[in-house]
Amino acid sequence: MNHITPHIPEINDTIRMRCSEELPFCGFPWFLPVKFLIKKNWYLPAPAVSPKSPLEFNLVSKHVSEWGTVKLSFEAKGPSHMSLYVLPHTGSSLTGWSFADGTPQYDLSGEYFIFYSHGMDAGPWTFWIEVQPSSERLDEDSMVSIAISAHYLFGDDQRTPELNLFLRKFPDWAFATSWVSTYHMYLY
Repeated sequence: MNHITPHIPEINDTIRMRCSEELPFCGFPWFLPVKFLIKKNWYLPAPAVSPKSPLEFNLVSKHVSEWGTVKLSFEAKGPSHMSLYVLPHTGSSLTGWSFADGTPQYDLSGEYFIFYSHGMDAGPWTFWIEVQPSSERLDEDSMVSIAISAHYLFGDDQRTPELNLFLRKFPDWAFATSWVSTYHMYLY
């Protein structure tokens, strides 16, 4: 940062962001599950983005089994790269999902992460999760938080005019990797 700041003084306007533990993956649109590796997050304020092809995320169905688990089925339409974060609420647990062998695997922070990528002209991404709600809380809207980040690595939505102006300020010897990401969170 010390080497770049003389070329891009607005880096001094960055804001230190702390992890919000009640949000899946701290509320950040991370590309990979690196929450336990990142010690500092700095954000430069910028206008909100409005991708031409925004993420579409829908709950397709909800089924309560006879033993009390809740199966939530989803459909996502978005860019070629998306990150899904699942955070069961206190007392609830993730008992199954449609990924791999069906056994949920969490990361070192106790959260669940799925990275999804596809090629051109892929249909909607469909998947399900199964949650055992807390027996102490009858409010079904407090079982799980789900967040999905859309990563626009290619095409018209990859950069905003503001991001392009910012990138042009980097010196020739620097290589900046950049793209637009959005973060969407839902409670079920």
